[in-house]
Amino acid sequence: MKKNAVAISAKKEPLELAFNKQAKIKDLKDPNSLIEMLNYLYVLLNIKKDNQPNEIEESVLNGVILNNFSKFSIDEIKHAFRLAVAGELGIQMYNKIDAITFGKVLVSYNAYKAGKIKLFKNTIMSTDNNEVTPQEKAEIEQEFIKNCISPYLEERKEMKEPKIDWATYTIFNYFWKYKMIKINEKEVKKYKKEANERWLKQLKQRRAEGERIKLDTAMGNRTAQMYAACIALYYKIDEIKTAIEINEKA
Repeated sequence: MKKNAVAISAKKEPLELAFNKQAKIKDLKDPNSLIEMLNYLYVLLNIKKDNQPNEIEESVLNGVILNNFSKFSIDEIKHAFRLAVAGELGIQMYNKIDAITFGKVLVSYNAYKAGKIKLFKNTIMSTDNNEVTPQEKAEIEQEFIKNCISPYLEERKEMKEPKIDWATYTIFNYFWKYKMIKINEKEVKKYKKEANERWLKQLKQRRAEGERIKLDTAMGNRTAQMYAACIALYYKIDEIKTAIEINEKA
C-alpha cells in the first residue's frame, strides 16, 4: 500500500468514499432491495400513495436505475437523496419521484462526491506532510476531470440558464486556478447583480412552495460568491473551451 493510502486509511474518511466499499446495485441478487429503496424515498420525499409511480412508471424507473446508476449502492442512493432534500446538491425537490428527478439527483451527487473525495485526499496529503508524486497529483486531477468537469461541459450544451450549486462552484475554481477564465470589473458587477436577482427569485420560489422564509433574507458572503462564480462559469464557457483546446494542442 502506498504511503498516502496508509495515511488516508488512518483518518475518518467521508461517507462518499466509504460507499465505494459497499455492494453495488448491479451485484445485488434480491430485486426486493430496489423496492425497499424506493419505499424509503417515498417516505423521505413525503410522497403520498396517490402520487407514487404506477406499475408502468415504476418499471421504467427501475430500468433507468439498473441501466444508468447500478454502480451506486442502495445506501449511497439514499444518502444522495438526503443531501438533495437538505439542499446540498442545489436541486429543487418536490413530493414526487420519476426517472428525470432520479437522474438529476444522481448526476449532481456524482459531481458532489468527486469534489468531496478530492478535498479529502488533498487535505490528508497536506496535513500529514507526505510527499505527493506528480503521478499521484495527476491521478487525483484526472478523477476530478472525469467525474466533475466532463459531465458539466456535456450538460452545459443543453443548459438554458446557469446551474448554481457548490459542485459547480468547485468546477469554476478549477478553471480559475489554471487561468482559463478572465473576468474584468464590468463583468464582476454584472455577475454579482445577476446573482442577487437569482437569489431573490429562488426565495420567492421557496416561499411559494411553502417554506417559511423571509423574502428579504440576505445572502451570506460565501453563498454570494458561489452564485456569482457559477454564473460566470456559465457565460465563460466558450472562453474555457478555447483554453482547453490550446492546452490540448500544447
